[in-house]
Amino acid sequence: MKTGKKVMILLLVFVAAAVVYFVHPVGKKEEHGVTEYTAMEKAKFPVLYATMGEREMAPVFGQTEERGVTAGRDSLILLPEDRKLKLRFAGTTKIQGVHYEIRSLDTEDLIERTRIGSFETSLNGDSENALSTELPIQNLLDAGKEYLLGVCAELSDGSEAWYYMRITEQDQGHANEMLSLAEDFSSKTYKYSDAQSLAMYMETSPTAGSTSLGTVTLKDTFTQLTWGSLGVERSGEAYTKLKELSGNLANVEITSRVTAKNGEKTENYEVTENFTMKWSSQRIYMMDYERTMTELFTGDTELFSGKRILLGIGNGDGVHAVKSTGGQYTAFVTDRELWAYDSGENVGARVFAFGGAASDDIRDNVPEHGVEILAVDEDGGIDFIVYGRMNRGTHEGSTGIAYYHYDMGQNALEEKFFIPSSEPYQELKDDLSVLAHRGTNGIFYFYMDHGIYGIDLKSLEYVALASGLTKEQFAVSADHSRAAWQENTGIWDSQTIQIMDLDTGDKTQVGGQSGSVTRILGFVGNDCIYG
Repeated sequence: MKTGKKVMILLLVFVAAAVVYFVHPVGKKEEHGVTEYTAMEKAKFPVLYATMGEREMAPVFGQTEERGVTAGRDSLILLPEDRKLKLRFAGTTKIQGVHYEIRSLDTEDLIERTRIGSFETSLNGDSENALSTELPIQNLLDAGKEYLLGVCAELSDGSEAWYYMRITEQDQGHANEMLSLAEDFSSKTYKYSDAQSLAMYMETSPTAGSTSLGTVTLKDTFTQLTWGSLGVERSGEAYTKLKELSGNLANVEITSRVTAKNGEKTENYEVTENFTMKWSSQRIYMMDYERTMTELFTGDTELFSGKRILLGIGNGDGVHAVKSTGGQYTAFVTDRELWAYDSGENVGARVFAFGGAASDDIRDNVPEHGVEILAVDEDGGIDFIVYGRMNRGTHEGSTGIAYYHYDMGQNALEEKFFIPSSEPYQELKDDLSVLAHRGTNGIFYFYMDHGIYGIDLKSLEYVALASGLTKEQFAVSADHSRAAWQENTGIWDSQTIQIMDLDTGDKTQVGGQSGSVTRILGFVGNDCIYG
């Protein structure tokens, strides 16, 4: 059923997939040799903040999908004793109405559906529309059980934005204490003298073997915990999120941006801190702590040094690069942005970004998406996909795969098609890490939701190569140019295996001998190993 639904979605999408975005310079930096491009409308969905105790929790961002099919396990809110959950919307789009529904976590059982009859609106001096309200949640929840809350904002243009979070009815006391400890721990790291009290939580180990600030844990040094000699300061808000609560154990995340001075230059960083804590009547124990920081790449000339591109501090997550065959052009991804570098002209360009260093709109920088480079041509053209949640533009709030082609000569970015997905970002990321390949035959092949699909980039016709696959029934070569699968069988009873060259489209069938079965074992290079 699920795969059949996905095929119908594909059929609908391709009919309306002729949208082309032409890219124009919006800020050519002559002094640095960098041109930045944009091709998307600004985000319009308001941002939702829920209050827990006396604390306004981290923002929740709108999505177009109803019933939370793509809502992952993210924000958890403990309801107050009277179950009246305070909410605040903020944004530049006016809200006409609000309703909400509460379902079981699998979305199958509807517990409550209610329209809000009254709410307060205000227009601030910065032309920001704000709306505050309370959800009068009924006494229908089992204490301690988690539910999925979906809040729908009806926007002035007739569209709807859905906001999802998990809720549970239980005492907030211990959770609020652990949230306060996480916030106190985080703020103290910025001042060496205040951070002395954090030494009790450190478990410094000589085997940690790292001096990097990209990833810092309790096993690293006190100097690393306090940002070394970087001299960072917070810029803007720090957002606290309760991710999990199980008994007296809690997982808390704090995200923020920091700045550091490097001579006359100001460097910007994204910082995420993750805390695992255990509450007891004597004290709260810090079971685990990890801080990651990533420098926001600016593309300044001095960051391109010969054959090297200096990305700055980071943990390497999502960073990858692809060169053209001749080596003149390099496309690279850092911090969910796609950049192109022409070594002949010594010019860099930001090809794709929802936000990055140039944006202070938190809606642009929701980190639930990734960028994958598929190919770099000899003329500097780049084929790539953006997958996950779309933060702005025509598909704002949708989850799926957008396929783009960048023409360096024309400074044009063309969206070939968009495929909506019922999978949340992390599952979609895992699927595409298995297979995402542009064949030299002009067909884009990808793995999603237990199926292998191919899309002709000229006609936008698609073919479902295989469906209903488990991870044991297929294999893909390391360079994604070969795939093999067993069709409509279990693991141990397949008589044949299909092997496909994803550059030429040629298929080979192996096995088929009477009285024998064949099983895929994997790939060594581009050679399929089977038994």
